[in-house]
Amino acid sequence: MRAKILQILPMYHQAGEAILQAGADVVRTDNLEAEHLQQMVRQVDGVVLRAPARLTREIIAANPRLKVISGAGVGLDNIDVATASAYRIPVLHAPSVNAVSTAEQALALMLALARQIKPFQAKMALGDFAARNVILTHELRGKTIGLVGFGQIARELAKRCRRGLDMEVVAYVRRIDQDKERAAAAFDVRLTTDLTVLLQEADVVSLHIPLTDETRHFFGREHFSLMKTTAYLINTARGAVLHTDDLIEALNNGTIAGAGLDVFDPEPPPPDLPLLTMPNVVVTPHIGGITEEANYITATTVARNVLRTLRGEKPEYIANPHVLSDQKKPN
Repeated sequence: MRAKILQILPMYHQAGEAILQAGADVVRTDNLEAEHLQQMVRQVDGVVLRAPARLTREIIAANPRLKVISGAGVGLDNIDVATASAYRIPVLHAPSVNAVSTAEQALALMLALARQIKPFQAKMALGDFAARNVILTHELRGKTIGLVGFGQIARELAKRCRRGLDMEVVAYVRRIDQDKERAAAAFDVRLTTDLTVLLQEADVVSLHIPLTDETRHFFGREHFSLMKTTAYLINTARGAVLHTDDLIEALNNGTIAGAGLDVFDPEPPPPDLPLLTMPNVVVTPHIGGITEEANYITATTVARNVLRTLRGEKPEYIANPHVLSDQKKPN
């Protein structure tokens, strides 16, 4: 008997959907209302979803016998992993598969700020070609980028900044271990456990930390005050790791020079959010990991991993591996 999968919203690439449909019966819904999802989840063996859909405690509890839950990509902040773990439900995702795309997005935002792309485009739209003699731009060569976090995306960005742009790279980590030391040596990155030092040194600060209860609104006024007034902030992680009001204040006051943002809190952002129209801010609609190449890899990886789990095989990329060793579920 074929397993039944609830697919909430389209996957990132049709190739992933084709793989799921070849190995299971797939029921698709775009209705994100909680009551509807509670009803739908009762009828299936597994769930695949992507943001902005959320799998809350109540929805998961509607079918504690689910065999698998999977995000459609990297992040898991839209899935109540704790509740799934309590019911011994494997929660899957696809970490690192879009690392290159996201790193390139961060790099694009950096370059747009340094070369003043947004102000120049606005001036040229008004016929002001002479702005080239007024607005100054900057090279990134020789500048220091500070990476807050040193996961796979940060490492891909470090490689491009160090080797391609001849920048100095320093990365903040809470704890230095052998894996981080090896990666730092490979990419010629200096590690530090002192965030203050990084913020004071960096010409560009790029955020690469996951969104957790601990990191929510972690980066704010205190951190901006430590940065150079000529520094740029880049965020391709999650919007909520930043304190939005503090960022707006820092930009308005000249505490920092500019920001490049691919993520917001909330998403989508309200249309009257000042960050969307500020001349020293470059924005994109959370597209860092969304390229044709990354979409294909992400969707096919997720689909194969879900089917593998439904066959009783050990999954790759599991967020709660401890559930595999204990099959007992609460009543």
